[in-house]
Amino acid sequence: MGLMESLFDLTYLVLVIGMGVRLLLEKNKNAKLFGIMAVLLGAGDAFHLLPRVISHLSPGGFEAHALALSYGKMVTGITMTIFYVLYYFYYREITKDSDNKKKWMILLLAAVRIVLVLLPQNNWGSGGSYTMGIVRNIPFLIMGILLMIWSYKKKYFDGLRYMSLLIFLSFLFYVPVVLWVDKVPALGALMMPKTVAYVFIVVGGFNHFIRDFKGANLLNMAITYGVMGLCGGVFYREFTKYYGFNVGTHLGKLHVHTLVLGMVVTILFYLLVRNLDEESLANLKKPLNIYNFGLIFTVANMMLIGIYEVVSKGTAAVNQAAMDGVSGIGHIFLGIRMIYTMVIIKKITEDITLKN
Repeated sequence: MGLMESLFDLTYLVLVIGMGVRLLLEKNKNAKLFGIMAVLLGAGDAFHLLPRVISHLSPGGFEAHALALSYGKMVTGITMTIFYVLYYFYYREITKDSDNKKKWMILLLAAVRIVLVLLPQNNWGSGGSYTMGIVRNIPFLIMGILLMIWSYKKKYFDGLRYMSLLIFLSFLFYVPVVLWVDKVPALGALMMPKTVAYVFIVVGGFNHFIRDFKGANLLNMAITYGVMGLCGGVFYREFTKYYGFNVGTHLGKLHVHTLVLGMVVTILFYLLVRNLDEESLANLKKPLNIYNFGLIFTVANMMLIGIYEVVSKGTAAVNQAAMDGVSGIGHIFLGIRMIYTMVIIKKITEDITLKN
């Protein structure tokens, strides 16, 4: 279970941050706002999820990383609050709802929530406080309810269609964890469907702003992979430096795979299809999207194995064969999708040649 949760968490982080970076490349200011939301969501959650991944993969387990897990939860509490503040401004721009009472309600609730999160009574770094866990989430829940109601009333606006439902689901899965996870630890599993709800929120914004599939999309995709590849290189350097790890690891291959299979391959795709019309390009959207997900899954697997190599200290904290097997499936899937995409490009160009 720990292995699958870790892979899920890493895939989620790479996916939402990647979509956020891609949205930041759009000219539309609302797309950039949503991109900031997505990057903040992923970066903030990383403070809590990466310690969880490390805990699952290391012999010390969760007890050895209690401090990082605790403060990671604090950081995530703040970034999630800011995420919903930014969502409100996204809602405001989309609907042109200029009611300042709503704005000040959200800002006030966010300020109260952040202050409550920062109070020493939370006992961050130690066992935490069950009471403060409830208290600090009250303004957060009120924020969620307000945004849910307002989004539902404006659901006919393009870009808000399913947002109220997704916000509702995220809190539906989150509240039981806050209230009862200390008594029923299995409820912690509800954080995974909560995370899925957030993924769909980001996907909803992504699809709203990036609809038409043009050659420029491939260039922006290549830039996104370039940024993610550089981030992967920084993560490898700093993570291994922190642990004093000087032996080869899969983390060292992370940036190379992302730059080559992501940026370089996407540029090659662009060079092959740049002269195609929009109708022909549209046929490439689905296979390329599947290829992108395959690459994201492969990168997440590589991160998983690399982190394990660094933190396991030579012990068998997880099933190595299972981890290698999942990674192998990811590579096979990626290879098949690459070949399939090339076949589609070949077919499209042949059809155009026949027409001419």
